[in-house]
Amino acid sequence: MRMKLIARDALDERMIRKGWSNRRLAKYAECAPGTIDNLIVGRTQAVNNPRTAELICEALDVPLDVFFVPEISSSTSRSAQQGKVPA
Repeated sequence: MRMKLIARDALDERMIRKGWSNRRLAKYAECAPGTIDNLIVGRTQAVNNPRTAELICEALDVPLDVFFVPEISSSTSRSAQQGKVPA
């Protein structure tokens, strides 16, 4: 399940306030530095691994739902509307 970033500016501000660079946060979150770079500048709006979102929030001392929400794929939402569970 992808996790959608809902507070890009707040993430950037929190990183500055806590003294975290993009590379340092990427290392802590066990992801590529480009992932953090892309989130901060808005090239991407989600991370593929929920654990990455959890670690970003853990590093910055904020609850997960402050920065991220689960992103429901279109196939999942269609199945839910039809009363089906995706395989």
